[in-house]
Formats: sequence, C-alpha cells, structure tokens
Amino acid sequence: MTSPSVSVLIVNWNTRDLLAECLASLQTAEPEGVLEIVVVDNGSGDGSAEMVRTRFPSVVLVVNSENAGFAAAVNQADAAASAPFRLLLNSDTVVPAGVISGCRDHLVATPGVAAVGCRLLNVDGSHQSSVFRFPSLRGLLFNALYLSQVFRTHPTLNWDRYGFGDWSEIRTVDVVMGSFLLVRRAVVPVDEPLLDDGYFMYGEETDLCRRIVDQGERVEFHPGFAITHVHGGSSKTPGQLAWAEESKRRGQLRFLRRWRAAPVAWSANLILLVGLVPRWWAWTALDVLDRLRGRASSGRRLRAGVARFHLRALVDLTVLDEPWGPPPAKDPSS
Repeated sequence: MTSPSVSVLIVNWNTRDLLAECLASLQTAEPEGVLEIVVVDNGSGDGSAEMVRTRFPSVVLVVNSENAGFAAAVNQADAAASAPFRLLLNSDTVVPAGVISGCRDHLVATPGVAAVGCRLLNVDGSHQSSVFRFPSLRGLLFNALYLSQVFRTHPTLNWDRYGFGDWSEIRTVDVVMGSFLLVRRAVVPVDEPLLDDGYFMYGEETDLCRRIVDQGERVEFHPGFAITHVHGGSSKTPGQLAWAEESKRRGQLRFLRRWRAAPVAWSANLILLVGLVPRWWAWTALDVLDRLRGRASSGRRLRAGVARFHLRALVDLTVLDEPWGPPPAKDPSS
C-alpha cells in the first residue's frame, strides 16, 4: 500500500456541519491513498466527534475534553501524522479536486520554497484575501489611522494585506493564511512542534512562516489553485467577538516581541491603543444596534476588554505571557 504524501491537519470546534462538508470534499479531492486526514476535535459540544466516527471512519480522530487552542491542537494532529507534507486546513473549507496535489507538486518542483497557499474564494466566488505581511509598526499605524480600510486596494497604504491583491501569478509573500497552508514538514526540526502553542489562536501561522523565512526558505502564493472558505460561517456572540479582537492583538504583539524586540512591541502596543480612539465610535454604534436587536452589547465588551489589555501591556509586556484561554462557548447574556 502506498504511503500518503500529504497529511491534512484539521482543528474543529463546534463546526460539525461545515466539517462534514469539508471532509466530504476531501474524499473526492485526490485519488485514494494520497491523503491522510487527521481531525482534532477541541472539546466541541455539537456532536462533531460522533459525526466523524460515523460518517468518516478512515479519518484519524483525536478528541480533546476541552478547547486546547488552535496551535496546540495542530501540534496534536501533527504528532499523529506521517506524510512528508502537512496541510493546515480550516474546517470551514471546501477543497476541489487536484488542489492539494497541485500545490504539493509545486513544492516538490521548486527548491527553496517550503510552504505554499492557494487562492481563497468566498461562497459567491469572490476573492478573499489570504496573504499578508509580517506585523510591523508601519502596517499597524496605517491600520490604526484607517488608511488600510479606506484605501483597501492601495499596495502601500494597505500594507499588511499587499493591497488586497488578487494576483494572477505566483508570488513570494511573508505569510499565507492558515486556512490552507501546505508545508514541507522537514523544514521544521523533528524535535520541534510545528506551531508555537503560546499562540492560543491568531498569529500562529505568522510565526511559522517567520521560522521558515528565517531558515532561508520561501513562502509562496499560487493563484492557479483555489478553494472555498466559508469565512465567518458561524455567528459570534458578543463575548466571542471581544475575545477574538483581543486575541488578534495579542498575537501581533507576541510576534513583534519575539522576532523584533520588546521596545518595538511596546511601540506597537501604543499604536494599537491610540488606534482605539476612532474605533470607539464604531463600537458605540454596535451598542446601539445590539440594543435595537434586543441583544447584549458587543461594543461595550470590545471597548472595555481591549482597552484594559493595552493599558496593562503599556505598563508591563509580560501580560503577553499570561495564559490565554478559549473563547466563551456560550454567552449567557446574549
């Protein structure tokens, strides 16, 4: 029997129906024997694990009793995998035939490239941004001043997202989104975890790509292949929205402190704090909308939690080392 060439690593948390659609697409994505699929269920309460056992018995399933975090769960999947290429794949994706093997063949044929991502499409077929630059003071400043949002397609002012480019040619990039990221496993020493589990969620693929680049390898975007990504496919409670916003900011600062220096991370924190001023009004508008809908406030939680975090980091960056747990599975006030 031929050994699989790609191990697909999927982390699931309460996305049973989306996960089922993703796994169904993988069954026809490649000929039998090419893929090894590993799913880590992060303490879901929606019957996801039972669904996988019943409908997809060939899938390697790891079940956690609680949400261990995305990075830690990917490392669990990686430990259970055996193929020379590892594909980080979101559970809310649909993968057409030939995409995975096409990206694998590109890595095989291109020395010096250790990771590759493809185009991500929304459900309606429109372009979804899937590449970005490493966090920088310039990018954070442009975003804080809303230049990135106003001039979305400008390659300089929307620095982080490369001007939201829908490219038609293969490009070397800093980071490919972890929704679909194919990695040559040998690029990471066998005694090291694939991802840094100090990132609970958000920032872990950025750190991985930085480690790859630091070894003299490249990360590429390949527009010749595309998958569908149901981005934001599930609604979020006010508590989850607040958690996600703070998690993204924690990830950026953690990355800058690790790969640049503490003064750079401190300066970035100050930029993010100042950037809360224009967002204050947008989040206040969320309060009004939530009240009209009879829901608990999203804006108030966002303002309070994020501002408190940045003020604490302004005094002591070791706040980034504090344990950062999972998002609230259920918001009793929503």
